[in-house]
Parts: sequence; structure tokens; C-alpha cells
Amino acid sequence: MGAVKQAFIALGGNLGAVRDTFIKARRQLASMPGIELLDSSLLYRTPPLGVSCQPDYLNAVIQVRCSLSAAELLDTLLELESNYGRIRPAPRWSPRTLDLDLLDMDGLMLNTPALTLPHPRMHERLFVLRPLCDIAPNWIHPILGISAQMLHDALLEQGKACLAQGSPW
Repeated sequence: MGAVKQAFIALGGNLGAVRDTFIKARRQLASMPGIELLDSSLLYRTPPLGVSCQPDYLNAVIQVRCSLSAAELLDTLLELESNYGRIRPAPRWSPRTLDLDLLDMDGLMLNTPALTLPHPRMHERLFVLRPLCDIAPNWIHPILGISAQMLHDALLEQGKACLAQGSPW
């Protein structure tokens, strides 16, 4: 275990009882050695990307403090996904019970075959930025040097549809 770092994790899913899955997964993460839950966004319903003939997604972001390395945290997230029935590899944009994406870890910039930080497409996705703004609107993208709120607002200015009101979970 290394130095304590803050990390943001996106949750997504559209199969099964997604809200319940998120609650259980968040609780399990918070109970793991070296991981402390700091905050949770609201829960947002969003249309699927790529393949439209599937259920809407639920999306959220959580903030944790952890003493794991980025690779160790990623392994933990992948194992948790698997425990909830996530099958990898799967076709892009396929339905899923639980998707956990490591968005950022204390501004670490990393590009390996297994993990890219910050998440390479997070700045293009309202379903990531809207919940991130709930808990960290002033978070600065380590490469772009722009806050989460500014990235979110820029997408709205480009004509992206605003997400419906979120709900507690």
C-alpha cells in the first residue's frame, strides 16, 4: 500500500436492478481495506450510447480516498464488476449490470495497455461530468487544465442535451 490518494470512479449500468447494484457495490468498495468512501453524486438516467435498442443507463460518480495504486484500484474495480455479472471482453456499448471506470487518481497521468488516466473520454460525456459536478465541480482535468463544471458547460453550449434531474441513492 502506498500514499493516500483521492480517486473518482464512474458507475454505469442498465441491466437488472441497477440502483440496488450501485448501492451494494458502493458499500462493498467502502468496506475494502485501503478504500474510504468520501462522497457520492446523485443518480442520473441516460440514454445508451451507440446501440439504442437497449434499456437506459443509470450513471453516478463516487469519490474515494485510497492507499492502493492505480493498478490495484483498477483490479479491485474489475473484480467487483465481475462479481455483478459483467462479462469482459464484450462488444462496445453492450448492455451491462455494472461498469466501474476509474476517472482520475490525484491527477495522475498514465497510459498503459490496462489503464489510461485521466479517463480518455470523460471530458466528452455528460453522463460522467454531470455527476462529477455534483461532488467536485472545481476538479481540474490534469491534461486539459479545465474544471469539471467548465467541461460540462462547454458540452451544453455545443448542444448536448442536459441530463434530467438526478436522484439520491
